[in-house]
Amino acid sequence: STNDDSGPLPLGVAVIDASVILFGSVFPRVSNKHRVQMLGHFTDCIKAAKSSRSDALSLNVFSALLAGLKGLTEAKATLGQDDVNKSCTALILGALGSQSAMLRCAAAEALGRMAQVIGDPRTTAELAQNSFDKLKSARDVVTRTGHSLALGCMHRYVGGLGSPQHLNTSVSVLLALSQDSTSPIVQVWALHALYLIADSGGPMFRGYVEPTLSLSLKLLLSVPHSHVDVHQSIGKVLTAIITTIGPELQGNTSTVCGLRSSLLCACAVMQDHNDPLVRAEATSCLQQLHLFAPRHVNLSSLVPTLCGFLSSNHLLLRKAAVACLRQLTQREAKEVCEHALALVNNDNASTDEPIIPETGLPGLLLSMLDTESDSALISHTHDTIISLLQVRASTNLSQWLSLFKAVLTVAPDAGSNDVQETGLSVDGPSEDEDEDDGEEFHTGSGQEDGNGKNKVQPRWPTRVFAMECVRRIISVCKAAGPRHFHLTLAKEIIPGRGDDALVLHLSDLVRMAFIAATSDCDQLRLEGLTAMQDVIEAFAGVPEPEFPGHLLLEQYQAQVGAALRPAFAVGTAPHVTAAACQVCSAWISSGVAKDLNVLRRVQQLLVCSLHKLQASDDRPQLLYNESLLTLERLALLKAWAQVYIVAMTGNNKKDNNRPNESIKDTNNSKTDSEDNDFDDEDFGDFESGGGSLLALVQPELPSLSHAWLAALKDHALLSLPPEFASQLPHDGGAFYTTETMDSCRPHYAASWPPLVHAAAIFLNATQFKGEAGQDRFHLLFGICMEALCSPRLVEPIESVVTCLRALFTLLDSELPRQMLMSDRSLPIELSNVLHRLLLTRDSSDVHQLVMDVLSQIIKAATEDLDSRRKRKLKEVLPANQDPPQSLPEVDDLGEGGTDGILVPGKSLVFAVLEVCLCLLVNQIPNLNPGGPLPLSMSSSSSSANGVGIGGVLVSRALNTMGRLPNLCSPTGGVAILPTILFLTTGVLKETGCPSKPTPDVPGEVTGALQCLRAVASHPYSGHPDVVEQWRLLLQSTLAKIIDLGKTGGDNAEGEKKLDEVAMMMCIAVFVLHSSPQVASAPNLQYPCINHLRQCLMSDNNNTKVKCIQTLRTIFGHCEARVCAGYVHALAPRLLDILHSKQSRSPTNDLELSVTLETISACEALVQLAEPKHRGEMVKMLVPALVDCLLEGPALKEAGREARKLHEAALSSIMKIGLNHPQEFKSIMSETGEMRSRVETAIRASQNSNATTGRQNKPDQPAPHRPS
Repeated sequence: STNDDSGPLPLGVAVIDASVILFGSVFPRVSNKHRVQMLGHFTDCIKAAKSSRSDALSLNVFSALLAGLKGLTEAKATLGQDDVNKSCTALILGALGSQSAMLRCAAAEALGRMAQVIGDPRTTAELAQNSFDKLKSARDVVTRTGHSLALGCMHRYVGGLGSPQHLNTSVSVLLALSQDSTSPIVQVWALHALYLIADSGGPMFRGYVEPTLSLSLKLLLSVPHSHVDVHQSIGKVLTAIITTIGPELQGNTSTVCGLRSSLLCACAVMQDHNDPLVRAEATSCLQQLHLFAPRHVNLSSLVPTLCGFLSSNHLLLRKAAVACLRQLTQREAKEVCEHALALVNNDNASTDEPIIPETGLPGLLLSMLDTESDSALISHTHDTIISLLQVRASTNLSQWLSLFKAVLTVAPDAGSNDVQETGLSVDGPSEDEDEDDGEEFHTGSGQEDGNGKNKVQPRWPTRVFAMECVRRIISVCKAAGPRHFHLTLAKEIIPGRGDDALVLHLSDLVRMAFIAATSDCDQLRLEGLTAMQDVIEAFAGVPEPEFPGHLLLEQYQAQVGAALRPAFAVGTAPHVTAAACQVCSAWISSGVAKDLNVLRRVQQLLVCSLHKLQASDDRPQLLYNESLLTLERLALLKAWAQVYIVAMTGNNKKDNNRPNESIKDTNNSKTDSEDNDFDDEDFGDFESGGGSLLALVQPELPSLSHAWLAALKDHALLSLPPEFASQLPHDGGAFYTTETMDSCRPHYAASWPPLVHAAAIFLNATQFKGEAGQDRFHLLFGICMEALCSPRLVEPIESVVTCLRALFTLLDSELPRQMLMSDRSLPIELSNVLHRLLLTRDSSDVHQLVMDVLSQIIKAATEDLDSRRKRKLKEVLPANQDPPQSLPEVDDLGEGGTDGILVPGKSLVFAVLEVCLCLLVNQIPNLNPGGPLPLSMSSSSSSANGVGIGGVLVSRALNTMGRLPNLCSPTGGVAILPTILFLTTGVLKETGCPSKPTPDVPGEVTGALQCLRAVASHPYSGHPDVVEQWRLLLQSTLAKIIDLGKTGGDNAEGEKKLDEVAMMMCIAVFVLHSSPQVASAPNLQYPCINHLRQCLMSDNNNTKVKCIQTLRTIFGHCEARVCAGYVHALAPRLLDILHSKQSRSPTNDLELSVTLETISACEALVQLAEPKHRGEMVKMLVPALVDCLLEGPALKEAGREARKLHEAALSSIMKIGLNHPQEFKSIMSETGEMRSRVETAIRASQNSNATTGRQNKPDQPAPHRPS
């Protein structure tokens, strides 16, 4: 009933076991001759052995033979020639008739493996026929049992497909032997062989299921219960039958229903057996049945039975019960818990059904961990508890946390010197927070359960597992929703409704983490510290509603400090101190601690540990492996690096930290992103912000920066391929020795990302001052490139994000950008790596950072090109001569040169274009030139109420493409211009056709407009060498955009129509920013004017407003020959709008905007008109403005829109009067009524202003006395 681990084997036995294993490795590698010799030697030894040693010697021989045959199978080799086969066959067949049952089992197993490695159907058939003949002729038990098992083993290793012709015979013979009631032993061996055939036969055994099941039921009912082995073997056969039928058991046909009923009846018969082994087999059958037909297994009866088995004295029965529960809880955890709770406090239960404790099934399983020693049983118990926790924890937090708290806070026996239970009071802040880190915690006791019985004390593995479960609860609650981390929402929960919130149990979480972190068991301390870090990260941003400006975790500062201090004590294991360093980093960086003095106490723990970075020669005698010292040092450096990164991010809001601000970490606490009730202003200026954190790090920065770079150099060396091993330093590195090199690699792999980011920030902040600046740049750049270039996705996404941030920061200074461009292959290679990241990493964070780094590459290339052009100008022109507008020697320094050819692999512009294309196709799959793809990420990746991540990425890619001609020569710019324009119009086509009209222009369209503006206004558009090509390409693009906006049959079937506002803005870009020849071509100008006319006549006021704004811009900023056509065609329409009744009496803000924008556009027309015609324009405009004026009662009763229109019209009239006095006087003198209305409006406005001034004057506060 127990599985206590025995001590080590005697030396002689251990040597023999090792020899057997060695023989298994040697046998496949020796020649055929030596195999024959060894097998012959085995035969001679068995024959010569004395009877007292014969069995032991034979078992050792067959163990070695089995190991050799297994080695041949693993090596996919054959046994050898015929002489080897004959020797091996003779040796095995001789043992099949041995009187020793164990030897017969070994021989049968060897026969099966031999048939497998020979792989010859003829040999297999001969061996099977030999067993058939023996079974037909022999009547003794030994022969029948040996050859029965031999048949089963041959089918098991050769497989049903390897011996289909013998399957029928084998099953028939074994079924007959299974019915031999005169010999239960023969029945057991035959049934076991039948189980092997059924288990390995798969679908080929399906035709024998009915007779086998019928025999099994018959034997269950006829064989006496005293023959336990027979019943146990029947259970194995039933399990194999269930596996053979498989998912077919879920069917409803009469045949399947009959099979299912027979199996359930058989399981019920075996469950009623008195022997625990048979009941264990019944449990395994039901478990298998539940796997394929869960709806037909009655949990209401099965679960109580399994709970009864958990208290059995028999290990196999407990293992079977836990294994079954493990499977049940993975699919139906809620139902299992409910059925188990029905047994709680069941005083009338029989002795076979134990009383489930009040903690339910989880409590019972957890208590088993303190009494069990079987590793498989403990593992299955862990899995069962975890499955229950994953489903039930988020809604039953009180029960689960109480269960684990009872395990963690239990007091040891009286008189023990172990640490006592710490009854940690964490309900609120201490009265004296300046001295609270030294607080002593009370101890409690709980030696007896409710019935006065002594409970088994939880062992340390159980307590470690309990702490792991607490961490899982935090993870489960993170996935469950924000209410678990929102105190206001949590307090709204109505008790008794099966709902709970983790934030209400924060004190329990801190208490359990503290108890575990301060225990005297290293494994428990590690879990406690990790749990403390999880609590800090999960609740760092949770505010305290009752105290605005404060965080909920502030009241637990004492407990965090007290939990960390013991981990830095002398003699503490290095891996414990390493874990504590991470908690210190998380706590300091969290921003919870406001008081700098309180923060300094935790920081001082890290400061006091800096001496550990020194060489080990100066330290006392080592108690731990050197690799653990490396782990401790790297953890310390990592903690300081993380604090420094947060300090610089909070203290410096420059561009070098922009990615840290723009990229949101999706793993952060839900309250950070979903709680909109608390703004940053509610928290005030924390003293632990970036400035104060930097003050804590600054004194140690000189030594830390050198240590970071030294550790990164170590990591770079250890990351070299094996062929460079000879180049590694012979005396080790800064933090590792040659002997511990292999064991230290994982420690460096876990620590380097924050180190490289911190080093990049430090070098950027110091502008790479000091020696070896170029070496440091290449060290950091190389580490990042090596991690990003990994052929397998071994680096976690967090490391990739950190690498990209480090690269962005590294390239944020001018000197590193010069170092990058010193070797032209580096920026190209970096662009290729960014391209690969877009292909392999489906993360918006990574994609945004890729574009950040790409912008730095373009910036570096632009600076390098400008520098080379300036040097070339100095060479070509005298110092006192002004440079001409274009100089071929200077212009052709850009990519493309004189021929405009961009070579893939050698062109940076081409590499950047690849990155942009990849990003665009990722976000808009229909852009793929190969044809449309499934629209997994459509153009509507931007959210309905603004620009989403997808829109931002597309916009940035387009902006990047718009900057690429700056890196090219004129001919190179023309070479890439078609690609840029094709992709831009493609984006417009896919994103500028919204399914529903929206007032805002999508972010992708905005990016396309900016890209079009960049290429339309580029200096190369007027370069004499390429001006004609540039103009033709721009005209072709404008024609394509116009075509996208057409509604007739010109578009292909299913083609979408470009949004009228988007098209109008594209037209404005070409009219305003391209050369006059582009947009003034008649075949382009007339469609543009027609589109603007349609927009002016639109019923959508939003469209009308944007159109009038566009016209006003065209009227005010274009050359006369460009805007003349628009004035002649559209100015009358504007005046019609201004004179309309709707314009004079707007009823909403949009109608008011239409009128006001029309007034502004008409004012631009007045300025645009020639002086001789300006009077006519004023005559047309002023009467319309006067019609908008109100007077008398109409002004007092007017609504808000009419009053605003009145004020705007009056302001415009007065402006016209000041700017064009002669024309204005002429109009006023012609019409007395108009003059009267204007004068009345001016007087009313002056009186209103005077009245408002008098009303506001008494209310003005008296000036304060100067201080």
